[in-house]
Parts: sequence; C-alpha cells; structure tokens
Amino acid sequence: MAAGDFGSFWQEYVLPAAPEAAYFSAEPFKGGYSPVAQQYWGGQYGDVTNEYVGYIGQEARAGRAPENTFLDFLEQYPWTERYTAMSPSMRPGGRTSRFAPATRYVF
Repeated sequence: MAAGDFGSFWQEYVLPAAPEAAYFSAEPFKGGYSPVAQQYWGGQYGDVTNEYVGYIGQEARAGRAPENTFLDFLEQYPWTERYTAMSPSMRPGGRTSRFAPATRYVF
C-alpha cells in the first residue's frame, strides 16, 4: 500500500472485517434506489447474511472452499430482481389500495 493510498486499505481490510459496512455500502445504499427500497433493504441485513452463511455451508458440504467472499456475494446479489418480485403489499408501507381501490356501496 502506497503512502496516502487509504482507498485500497479500506477495501482490502476494513470492508471484509466489518460485514455491516460492506452491506450498508452495497448497491441499494449507493443511490438510485427509492427511499422505500432502501428502508426495505436496511431491514434485510440478517436475511442476506444468512443467505451467505447458507452458501458457505453448501460449499463446505460439497467439500469445496467458498469461492466468493461476502463482498463478492453482495456484488452478485440480485437486489432489484428480489425487490420487484415482491407484491406491493409486501414492500415497506405497501398498500394494495392503489391497485385495488376500496369498493363503495351505493344504496
């Protein structure tokens, strides 16, 4: 590491040592995602890390060393596909009333 080259220090040492920092600096939190989507992914840290732990377990059962680090896993994670596959009622603040308005009874 060259003097003053702290960018590579953070990427090589700090992010792998701090999975929370790696997660909350991943794609949905960089911008370009709605605040609602960021809120959803902010609450999914445990689920996403559990998926990675499951990946490590599958590799171990197969007798292989995991090829992907947590950073690699986050870079390959299908953020947009997972979020858009949810129904609107499953998303944070999701209401189906925009898609199925309440019926009014006229007597």
